[in-house]
Amino acid sequence: MSERKVVLKMVLSLDGFATSLDGTHEWMFEWFGDDSSERSLRALQEAGVHAMGRRSYEIMGPHWAASEGPIATAMNDKPKAVFSHTLEKAEWGPAEIFGDVSAGIADLKARDDEGTILVHGGPDFAKSLTRLGLVDEFQLSTVPIAIGAGRSPFADLKEHLKLEVVDEQRFRSGALAQVLVPR
Repeated sequence: MSERKVVLKMVLSLDGFATSLDGTHEWMFEWFGDDSSERSLRALQEAGVHAMGRRSYEIMGPHWAASEGPIATAMNDKPKAVFSHTLEKAEWGPAEIFGDVSAGIADLKARDDEGTILVHGGPDFAKSLTRLGLVDEFQLSTVPIAIGAGRSPFADLKEHLKLEVVDEQRFRSGALAQVLVPR
């Protein structure tokens, strides 16, 4: 059996930000439609575990636990890996808490479980994974809005991160989804 892939799924503004400086991201939702939902659902169904930082876990848990539909089912039923030094108990489960990013990802990759390690959530956790070279595949959707300033999963890189586009799809809204791998 081959090693599981770490897949970072994220929506970015045209200028490369995942959230505004204050952490909000409502600006992205108008760009979602049926065609992008189908692509998101496929990624969720391919996941064996959802990985996220504490803040994303605390925001996403109540939202998805109170939601219905195929995306909610894919989010609620699959195991979660939460990366945090402060979270003591994970209510939205099944969930496992990891303190160390590198060791936790290595543990998840070494398991015999099916599916990808699908990374959700905020730019800080994504930035840690990217900086440590732990992302095998980037599933990025760029929406046609420039927000001027914000938080990026690519901030603080020590060197350029060269990526190869292996798939892309333009949505009716004008958003562009790309799958990229490090080269």
